[in-house]
Amino acid sequence: MEDVLRRAEELMENKNYEEVIKILDNVQAVEAYLLKAQAYLKIGDVGKAIEELEKGVETFPYSYSILSMKAEILENEGKLEEALETINRTLEIVPFSSEYRFKKARILFKLERYEEANIELSEVLRMNPANVEARILRALCYYNVGLRLDALSEINRALNFRKDEPLLHALKGKIYFETGYYKLALSEFKIAIHYEPNNPEHYYWTAFCYYNLKMYNEALTYINLALTKEEKAIYYILKALILKELKADFSKEIEIAIKLDPSAKSIIENLFMNRNMSR
Repeated sequence: MEDVLRRAEELMENKNYEEVIKILDNVQAVEAYLLKAQAYLKIGDVGKAIEELEKGVETFPYSYSILSMKAEILENEGKLEEALETINRTLEIVPFSSEYRFKKARILFKLERYEEANIELSEVLRMNPANVEARILRALCYYNVGLRLDALSEINRALNFRKDEPLLHALKGKIYFETGYYKLALSEFKIAIHYEPNNPEHYYWTAFCYYNLKMYNEALTYINLALTKEEKAIYYILKALILKELKADFSKEIEIAIKLDPSAKSIIENLFMNRNMSR
């Protein structure tokens, strides 16, 4: 059996996925079920991958590896309740696994059950305080329930371990922005740009900071940079607001914004109600 499994691993490395499935047919081993499921995923057959893992669970009901892989596939497919049920079964077998607790927290987060996710993350961080991904997720949990200061504290702890994580700086910037500290927010978004220069959101938020600081020329520079990377209605709306403050024509920006997102028309009318906006 070991020779067959070794051969299957070689075939996986060489991307011979159909052959992997073929040679492992009727091989009853945890590794065989995992490899076959991986092979099915590689050829795009998610249903067969899950079916293979379910067969594996029938044969090896206490295999946390098989259950964990099944939970991850279900999560990726958006079947979050099933994924949660499966990861709970995994944790019944290995209750002290920080890896599987983190997976559970991630699923709970996607289900918008932020308080429950936070409980799991507390346990993950108790076992491994340097887990930056867990700290990021915990910060997002706090942020989504409106606990901005708790989120900020968690972000600062995470930055002690990973100063070059743009997501942390961007989230920190949003918290400062929402609490009216635009200069502090500006600093964080510029750091995020430094580490992730191709992300248009960082440029958008930088422009928004400048707009609120009434530095309209700088705001225009950064919103134009955002638009060179991606065109979004919200970017054009901000550009129109900036141009309005600069007493420049913004009708083209409004037209493009509505074309990109017709549902934004009512928002645009409220923002620009004092100006004639012919399309």
